[in-house]
Amino acid sequence: MPVPHQPTAARSRSRTGRTLDVIGHVGSLITLAALMVLAGTAGGLADGMPATDGATVTVTFDGRP
Repeated sequence: MPVPHQPTAARSRSRTGRTLDVIGHVGSLITLAALMVLAGTAGGLADGMPATDGATVTVTFDGRP
């Protein structure tokens, strides 16, 4: 909350600073997500399974709780 005696230009700079801080945090989260995707891709390549082949998943369910 701006201080009532604070000049308009100072309030604008303060708001701009907060906006840039939020943008920086969002950018950091996007970068982290991109690095996780790259790490998963590298892990898949190191595993020896080509990215185009789907993994076979077998699930069984016997209906008992």
